[in-house]
Amino acid sequence: MYARCRAALQRASVSRRFTRRLPILTGLILGLLVWTAVSLRQDSPLFPLSVFGAPKPPPPEPPPERPRLPGMDRPSWEPGMCNVPEIEFLRRPSLELTSNIVYSRRCIKPSRSKSSREAVANITEPLVTTKTKVDLADCSAVELPPCETITLQVPAPYPEKQYRHLMFGVASTYERLFNSLPEFAHWASGTGAQLVITVADARNNVPEGTTRDLTPLEEEYKRYGVSATFLPPSIPYRLGEKDQEGNPVRAPVEQHHFMLVRELYERMIPGVTRWLGVLDDDTFFPSLHLLDEELVRHDHTRPVWLGALSDDFHAVKSWGFMGYGGAGVFLSLPLAEVISRNSEKCLLEATTFTGDGILRDCVYSQSRAGLTLVPGLYQHDIRGDPSGFFESGVLPISLHHWKSWYRAPVAAMSRVATQVCGDCLLQRWRFGNDTLLANGYSITVYSNDLLSTLDLDRVEGTWEHPTRDYDFMYGTLRTKLERSDKKSYRLRDSALDRDPATSAKVFRQVYVYRADEFAHEQEIPSAVDEVIELIWEV
Repeated sequence: MYARCRAALQRASVSRRFTRRLPILTGLILGLLVWTAVSLRQDSPLFPLSVFGAPKPPPPEPPPERPRLPGMDRPSWEPGMCNVPEIEFLRRPSLELTSNIVYSRRCIKPSRSKSSREAVANITEPLVTTKTKVDLADCSAVELPPCETITLQVPAPYPEKQYRHLMFGVASTYERLFNSLPEFAHWASGTGAQLVITVADARNNVPEGTTRDLTPLEEEYKRYGVSATFLPPSIPYRLGEKDQEGNPVRAPVEQHHFMLVRELYERMIPGVTRWLGVLDDDTFFPSLHLLDEELVRHDHTRPVWLGALSDDFHAVKSWGFMGYGGAGVFLSLPLAEVISRNSEKCLLEATTFTGDGILRDCVYSQSRAGLTLVPGLYQHDIRGDPSGFFESGVLPISLHHWKSWYRAPVAAMSRVATQVCGDCLLQRWRFGNDTLLANGYSITVYSNDLLSTLDLDRVEGTWEHPTRDYDFMYGTLRTKLERSDKKSYRLRDSALDRDPATSAKVFRQVYVYRADEFAHEQEIPSAVDEVIELIWEV
């Protein structure tokens, strides 16, 4: 009896000590949770922004332009002033070449093949055989090197097709929508696909109850052959929120991004529309053919949610498991109907301010659909030099961040797919023992027989901070090479043209090694650009 009483007293004592220390332990645990949420910039239902106030980091500034070498001349030429068609083409403003260049060219005869594009084809002869100095200012006596023909095995062109069953929604500002038109036109012009676009600032700086005139934007898109409907925000303010003075709080673009599902669903064509895509204004499709080939693999008559994660697993850990909007998110009509019907309810209950995050929460709370990951959709959360990705032999369905986190002329790159050879975009060929062509992106010349030692099945980690967080998307990365190890000619522009001698259609790609690319390493005022032009038979 005595022993049982003594044991009971000891348990009570322990309980009292634990009770006294409980507030301390609780404080430590809460502090740890707050610190974790802030440090990870968490944005998931477990760590709602309304509690921890962890803002989404702002997008990085566009990469700064490299300094030009002292005395370097990059003139702007008046079009139509040179009677030599080949030189006139090289004086295009988009190329921004030095007055004098070192020029070489190669003519390519495509041979249709069903062989795998994933293997790097080995061509024993060199790609560049002759180099010539050319003065772009002098059109009187120009001697261009011969255009020797080489045959390359490529896939068949994409079939001509209409995509009226696809609708896409975008929410952005007037200016950004205007500037993004050439890239939208690349994949949407003349395809039958419908765009529904919310102009986020349509109600800004105008009298209450009115909207900005969107007619000039509509007419410009129509001139480019893009079928687009432009709308002011349907819900211009945050639901259920007021500022300190009791006035409604203007809704951010992210809210309009989520509301695109309702805007699209209300304008879908019964019996025709199958898929609704929600995009960022810098989501880019090299071709709708690849996207449509993927979508037909899924049952559009059932509630389906398609998308991709960020390629950076740190972002996934921070922001959660969802379809990241820049890669493109796609909903079947049955799921879109549920989201549309509950859109305002989902806004009121949102635990995040990001459009793709609100959509995730709404899908999970209002339906039993789960995210289906689609290989080939790329959120592209990479900053700096993206060459490792583009030179890896990848065939992307979508690209993102191409004009902010990194720079790439995606429309010029992708024209070879729509004009010449379909899946040949970014297809690779090895010439001789030192040169690698990543079609549409770069021609890279490696030094000291280095090319033969590289594992070209692995992606080179060329961007900023290529940590192991990218392995789950790209596989184990190979180490970034030093600048002295390779010389890269990057695509600057491309166009369908006519051969001046035969009037036959040709497709021109201009790859440039810019003289000021390494201005901080060498100060040579007389440096000139080097140009390799590939001329494809069409």
